[in-house]
Amino acid sequence: MATLPYFHAIHSAAAQPTPELSALRSAYLGTAVQTLVKASDADIGRVDDDALTTALSSDAPGAFITAEFLLHGALSQRMRHNLEVAFKDKDPVKRTAAWSAARCAWEQDLRHLALALQARSAELSAETGRDDATIAADIDALFAAGAAALAAEPIDERVLKPAYEALEKTWFRVIHRELAAAAARARQDGDALAARRALGLFHLLRDRLQDRNTPGIARVEAQLGGDPKQIDPAAVMREIDIALVKRARKYASHALDAHLGGVDGLTSVTEGLAYTRILLPGMRAAIRDPSFDPEAHVAAWQHFAEAVEPAEPDPDELKKLSAELVHWNCAYQQALGIRECTATADERAKP
Repeated sequence: MATLPYFHAIHSAAAQPTPELSALRSAYLGTAVQTLVKASDADIGRVDDDALTTALSSDAPGAFITAEFLLHGALSQRMRHNLEVAFKDKDPVKRTAAWSAARCAWEQDLRHLALALQARSAELSAETGRDDATIAADIDALFAAGAAALAAEPIDERVLKPAYEALEKTWFRVIHRELAAAAARARQDGDALAARRALGLFHLLRDRLQDRNTPGIARVEAQLGGDPKQIDPAAVMREIDIALVKRARKYASHALDAHLGGVDGLTSVTEGLAYTRILLPGMRAAIRDPSFDPEAHVAAWQHFAEAVEPAEPDPDELKKLSAELVHWNCAYQQALGIRECTATADERAKP
C-alpha cells in the first residue's frame, strides 16, 4: 500500500508528452518503491536497484524511458518469481503470499502496458488478425482464478498450475506486441525514443532467447540500440520468434512423450498454447501453406488440453492431436530458417 502514490506519480509522469526525469527520481529514490525493488533484488539475486539508480543519475536523451523500463523489468521479474513460488512451493501460506505479491506488481505497474495494447487492439486485429482486445482482463481473470484456487481446501492445483503458465506467457504476449509496435514506429518515424522503448521491452523478454537463440540477443540489441531508421522490425521479431517457437514445440508433444495426464498434462498443454498465441501473427504471415488455419490451430491446442485432462488419457487421441500441432510448429520453424525442427537446440552464431 505504501508504494501506491509513488506508482501513480510515475505513471502520471510517463503519460506526459515530455516526461520529466526529476518526477521519476522523486517517485523512486528513497521511497517505498525503491524499498520494494531492493527487497525483490535480495529475494531473486538481482541488481535492479543499482541499474535504476544509475539510470536516474543521467540526463541523457531518453533517460526517462531507460529508467521507466528498468522499473518495469524489476517488477516483471518480481511478478514472475512470485508466480513461480506460488506454483512450486509446498507451504500454502508462502504460496498465497507470493501470488498476492505477484498480483500487486501486475496491478500497480505492469497492467498499464497491457492496457496500452488493449486500447489499440481493435485496429491491430483488423489489420493483422491479432486478438488482444481483452488481454488485460484475461490476465486479471487468471489472477482471480489463482487466488480462488489457493483459498480452496485443499488448494485446487488443477486451476492454479495452468493459470500460472497462461498468466506468465500472456504477459510475454503483451511485451511481444508492444515491442513490435515500438520497433515499427522507430523505423517509420526515425524515433529514437520509440527505439529506446523497444529496447527496454526486449530486456523484459531477453531471457526467453537464452539457450534457444542466444546469438539473437546481441543482434536484437544492436538493431534497437542503433540508428532507428535502420531498424528492421521483421528481423527483430524473427529473432524473438525463433526462441519462442522452440519453447512452444516442447509442449506440442510433452504430454504424450512424458505420459502426462490430469493436472500435469493440462499444465503442459496450457503453456504450449499460451506460447503459440504469441506466435500467431508471425505464423499467419510466414506459413504459405493454404491449409494452415490459425483459428483451427488454436482449436487443436484446446482439444489437446481437453484430451490430456483425464488421469489416463487416450494415447491414440493424444498422438493424433500432437502430430498436428508438431506439424504446424515445425512449418513455422522452417519458415523462420531454423535448420532442424527442435525444442531445445540453440542457434549457432553466424560466422
